[in-house]
Amino acid sequence: MAAEGTGGPWVPRRGPGVPADCSSDDAHAVGRGPLPVLRQVAAACVCPQLLGNPALPEVAQRRARRVLGEMDAGNIGGYNHEHRGLGVPARVARFLQRRDAGVPCHPRNVVLCSGTSSILPFVLSLLVDTGSAVATGVLVPVPGPPLLGGATGLAGAVAVPYPLDEERGWAMDGRAVRGALRRARETCHPKVLCVVNPGDPTGHVLSRQNMEDIVRLAAEENLLLLADEVQQERAFLPGRPFLSFKRVLGEMGAPLSSAVQLVSFYSLSKSVAGESGFRAGFLELVNVEEGVVLPFQLAQSIPRPCVLGRILLDILMDPPDEGDPIQQALEEHRQGLLRDLAHNARLVQEVLGRAPGIRCRPLQGGARAFPRIQLPPRAQRQARALGLEPDVFFCQKLREATGITVAPGSQFGQPEGTHHIVLSLLPPAATLEQILLALTRFHAAFLRQFS
Repeated sequence: MAAEGTGGPWVPRRGPGVPADCSSDDAHAVGRGPLPVLRQVAAACVCPQLLGNPALPEVAQRRARRVLGEMDAGNIGGYNHEHRGLGVPARVARFLQRRDAGVPCHPRNVVLCSGTSSILPFVLSLLVDTGSAVATGVLVPVPGPPLLGGATGLAGAVAVPYPLDEERGWAMDGRAVRGALRRARETCHPKVLCVVNPGDPTGHVLSRQNMEDIVRLAAEENLLLLADEVQQERAFLPGRPFLSFKRVLGEMGAPLSSAVQLVSFYSLSKSVAGESGFRAGFLELVNVEEGVVLPFQLAQSIPRPCVLGRILLDILMDPPDEGDPIQQALEEHRQGLLRDLAHNARLVQEVLGRAPGIRCRPLQGGARAFPRIQLPPRAQRQARALGLEPDVFFCQKLREATGITVAPGSQFGQPEGTHHIVLSLLPPAATLEQILLALTRFHAAFLRQFS
């Protein structure tokens, strides 16, 4: 029996346990379970009647009592301005200082938010000169998260794409960025350079040298550096650890450490907890001019995290403590996540490496892979006759034949003349292997039909 639309051998339909979206970086949506103690603390805060119930572990009860002790009248239902404005930002600042090997952080530079997608347009809008006839430009990486371009448009600015170098492991090429700047300045005023580290969907982690080059470029071109670092807890390659731009900037010393403006992001959704539904995160402002900082202190319309998201975020900020059962559980969960991501990255390389017409750059961090796929000219012509990008056409045919849904590379941007797909590294290994085998069999049939 031939698979519909391929003319090749039959490919089985999506089996049980295979996620509806096999390119998602939402940990819980693709089969990873939550950390029970976090949910237990949240449950006790919502329903204090659970305190004293032997069904709820004592460690969760103790933490819930501590949280409720910081709330107005011991109740999470109030605005709890002090917890939001002072308590949590202070603990975030201490977390950042530990992460960055002692580079100072002041709580006033920490802004809690309900996630990157909601706060990013607000941040960019503060940099737009509404009175100017020349549009504000925001440099965004290609490939990169579609959110960056969308948020730029919502802020009233213009996205200026710059290419990442696939052959150099998706590194940023300073010459390419300067070329994009030169061309953009003919039509807009570029003010912001967006960098995503670890890369999404490319799976790369920037080296210190590349980061230092980026900092120097931002200084020379007078650009605010906007660092999307939400995947930082998913850097799984021991030889390429995650470094924050805040740390690299601080360790480069004066004058750069006090001159380059930096805004960086952290998200509960992409943290070790992977709690996307609780919508919480924060950004840190470094060397940012007062005109940009002030609106964060005054505006009541900033999308703030819900109280439960803030509570879970706060727990993740705790310092490592071998005597704290919650921290022990978090560390076990973290190490398990990194082991699984590293194993799945190797699995992607092994399975796709055996498939003619598919190749994937080595993966170092993040939750996705971005393999490059060969699409025959005949398939590309048929796709364009239907008004589709060739990789969209391939993904549609893959879904029709196998039930497996992956995202096309064109959704994230890709080098001209190339085609990619996006795969999640988060499903269980057995499930991911099932996805990869179905993908490679289908691709082989696709090549035969359109060759």
